[in-house]
Amino acid sequence: MESSALSVVLLPLNGSASPTFVNADVSINPASTMKLVTTYAALELLGPNHQWKTEFHADGPIENGILNGNLYLKGGGDPKLNMEKLWLLLRDLRANGVQTVSGDLVLDRSHFVQPDLPVFDDDGNDKNKPFLVGPDSLLVNLKALRFIARNNDGNVNVMVEPPIATVRIDNRIEALPKAKCPGWPDIRYNPIEEANGVRVVVTGKLPAGCSGQTYLSLLDHQRYAAGAVRAIWKELGGSILGEDRVATVPDSARMIARAWSPDLVEIIRDINKYSNNTMARQLFLTLGAEFAQEGDVLRDGEAAVRRWATQRKLALPGLQLENGSGLSR
Repeated sequence: MESSALSVVLLPLNGSASPTFVNADVSINPASTMKLVTTYAALELLGPNHQWKTEFHADGPIENGILNGNLYLKGGGDPKLNMEKLWLLLRDLRANGVQTVSGDLVLDRSHFVQPDLPVFDDDGNDKNKPFLVGPDSLLVNLKALRFIARNNDGNVNVMVEPPIATVRIDNRIEALPKAKCPGWPDIRYNPIEEANGVRVVVTGKLPAGCSGQTYLSLLDHQRYAAGAVRAIWKELGGSILGEDRVATVPDSARMIARAWSPDLVEIIRDINKYSNNTMARQLFLTLGAEFAQEGDVLRDGEAAVRRWATQRKLALPGLQLENGSGLSR
């Protein structure tokens, strides 16, 4: 690393040593330390107990277990709507008398007015890396797919979680005799877009008794969210007879199930402990939605953080708030 790419300030806490300054007044890319700005501002602006909500709505009557109409899933920008939370929400839907949906599964992604976000060109030019997942009003499970390959006595199986129907496995892994399991198994995943989904060609070699896993992001937010809902609903014995589409919930529809996110303090712990880019970007847009001015959640989020910084008497003349996560080049 070149010295010009590093800024350091060391201040003694007890006052007995001399401070150290290296490029202290030079503006450089803060990388993931930018998350501290986003989370600190959010903690003070939204409050530690702030929560997000996700809801199911119906536009028709429920009779004998059948919803005679469309089922709407309305996103509220929850950064941590994982598969467990979605399963519980669908259990509540089932408990409210729904087993079959005669109409469509409609996704309401209108909470965030989708900004024109710049594409982040990863160093490896791999757009499927989970840390590149962008924010969305209806972010489900961080839009991540977990692939697990196992060699059980010469039979290699590859599975994907969640089991979304539009993601298909083309398993071409060579089974090897039993040997010491490698730390990084020789397994490669090549996703191929097809008309009705994604086919993942899995190649490599795996000794008997060994396994390997990886996480990829292969679907857009709409296909992932709809696929996750359908996968869990099928496991619960339910069915949705219509298509998947995106629209806003009509005023005439009624809310039939709701899930709340964890408190903001828990969300912030996850963001900063795991340096989670997607959750940080989701939180940044939440600030824009909660303190809307122009109707562009990205610009409004930046404006909210800058107003907060001014109120805190923080001078940040060179700060560029691109997305709140530090994911920038």
